[in-house]
Amino acid sequence: MNPLYATMELVDNRTENKLELPINSEEGHAFVRYRVHDNHIDLDYIEVSRNLRGQGIASTLAEKVFAYIAAKNMEYTIYCSFLKSWKNRRDMQENDAE
Repeated sequence: MNPLYATMELVDNRTENKLELPINSEEGHAFVRYRVHDNHIDLDYIEVSRNLRGQGIASTLAEKVFAYIAAKNMEYTIYCSFLKSWKNRRDMQENDAE
């Protein structure tokens, strides 16, 4: 997790259907677009500003998004290839640790 962004609280921007890191708009943005149906969330895609890429921000955001979903005890479907890959790697790491 990127230490600079690790302490940021995830923001649920329900108006725009985004789970986002509160990055100064002059720096850029990092968010996951979603749709909610009852207790189910569809994770459509992740977007990180070009100038912020390569710093681990997408991984930091992914970790916070899945923690948020777990805390809300929600079911989910992942449509984003980055989030699918990230989640699969995390699950494999957790299984190897057991």
